[in-house]
Amino acid sequence: MSVMSKKFLIPAAILVAVGLSATIIYTLGLPPFEKRGEIKLSAVCQSLGDSTKAASTLETVLPKEPKYTFRGRVTGEQVTQQSSAFRTDCTAYGEEKALLSTETLVMPTQPNWANYYNVGGDMARESFTAGSGAFITADNTVAIQVPCAKPGTIPGGEYSLRVVVYLKTNEASEKVRQGLKDLAVEAARFAHKETDCNLPSKLPE
Repeated sequence: MSVMSKKFLIPAAILVAVGLSATIIYTLGLPPFEKRGEIKLSAVCQSLGDSTKAASTLETVLPKEPKYTFRGRVTGEQVTQQSSAFRTDCTAYGEEKALLSTETLVMPTQPNWANYYNVGGDMARESFTAGSGAFITADNTVAIQVPCAKPGTIPGGEYSLRVVVYLKTNEASEKVRQGLKDLAVEAARFAHKETDCNLPSKLPE
């Protein structure tokens, strides 16, 4: 074998070894090729609505983690029981930290509700069509006010649902931000039905 052939074979062997190592690392899910964890339908919070749709949206929205867990609750009574105690919340966790949170409360309807709730502080807001008003802030907080209880249903006047979804990162693509809007709308849809609201939700179909 010529000297030139030997010089060629050595780099080629190195390349093959590097390629095999990268394949093994990827297969085992070792950094920097960590596998994305599965979002199981049975684990998704009830308050996010249809679990199949929610899981698909969460796969788009959540940052890559090797494992996902969810913790949530649905508490309180229906508004037709003259109660404003209804509440839902859901938190999505990665391997070590919270990634996303959602919350729904029954609150007195506010004409200037965005300022009243002060969601996102003084962050720039982009409005979108849902409920009686909806927006997403620069820090990836989505909030929707959804008509719920007619005056006289609960003492104190008309009541609405306030739905807030917050992704705990300041960086997000337009696809991710659309996913956050979709999560908020579906959470609002679930709550509107669950709490037996007697006003039209004004949510998109």
